[in-house]
Amino acid sequence: MSEIASVPGGLNGRDEQRPQRAAAEIGRAARAPRLSRRRPASALASVAAPLVALFLAGCAPAGRAEPCAPPASASASPTSASAGPPADANTDAAGGRLQWRGGPTAILERDGLRLLTDPVLGPRGPAVFVLPRHPSTGVENAPVARYTDPPAEPLGRLDVILLSHNHADHFDAVAKETLPKDVTFVLPPDAVEMARAAGFTRLTPLDWDAETVIPTRSGRLRILAVPANHSHDAALDATLGKGNGYVLRWEGAAPYSVYWTGDAVFTEPMRAVAARFAPIDLWLPHLGAVGVDGARGLRTMDAEEAVAAAALLRARHVIPIHHTTFGHYREPVAAFVQRAGTKGLPAHVHVPTDGAWMSLPR
Repeated sequence: MSEIASVPGGLNGRDEQRPQRAAAEIGRAARAPRLSRRRPASALASVAAPLVALFLAGCAPAGRAEPCAPPASASASPTSASAGPPADANTDAAGGRLQWRGGPTAILERDGLRLLTDPVLGPRGPAVFVLPRHPSTGVENAPVARYTDPPAEPLGRLDVILLSHNHADHFDAVAKETLPKDVTFVLPPDAVEMARAAGFTRLTPLDWDAETVIPTRSGRLRILAVPANHSHDAALDATLGKGNGYVLRWEGAAPYSVYWTGDAVFTEPMRAVAARFAPIDLWLPHLGAVGVDGARGLRTMDAEEAVAAAALLRARHVIPIHHTTFGHYREPVAAFVQRAGTKGLPAHVHVPTDGAWMSLPR
């Protein structure tokens, strides 16, 4: 498996934001002081410190609305993950694999199925989509930059598209135009009209606590929709719309569970997911601390919330996504790695390299 950091330990999901911040900016963020006061575990320090430096090295001065573009290797590990071979039955039989394609977009392969999450497929640029209101600055109709191109490798065959919610930074115009229209599309009820207007024909809307079952090569996959509260502010959460996280459970000879949060902050509904499904084999949280420096607070988890949630879920492995790629992300993934070590999180943390394949960890 390709991984940036494995963090062992001993502790028994509108608008959005961006990681590369100047040190002074991070110091002003609500939770950042708690991150910086604690000394990381010695085993983690050699990984976390260089990674933090990579993220902060070229960033804009405090007060700038959009941080600068990240260094070329900002999402890579000290030992970069390498691209895997093309998908085939042997790779899948070995336990599955994952490819992070930037932001909220990833491919999950297991037991003959190939799933794509929140497709954002447009190229890098200074204004790849527009948010109705910027979560940090409050500016209306705010353009947001993408710092890295999606991987050059084609998406290939798709069996399922999973959509957490209908925002431009989770389902962009390129995806609407280019994705196959007859693929099974699992999505929140609020997104059905948009997907149908874009030409998609095999829609499976799931409200919270509803599920669909899809046959696999050797068993079946249960896809359960769970709450993804976009904000701790109830009024803002309602304005941003009702989104989904998903618990994916492969049933058969080799059962496996994945919880993909979508754009969610750590709330009582997420605690209920933990109470119901812990331990989770693999947790895919959306990080980036979107909105941490805005007037109305977090829109996705910061490092502190994510570590607390991972502990409650008793996640065996964590692959953090939704960081680094876009200009509205505010906290580097290194902050999560550092805090996981500081708190002695027992989960193994695998920071993905954009475009590289990783075996699904067991």
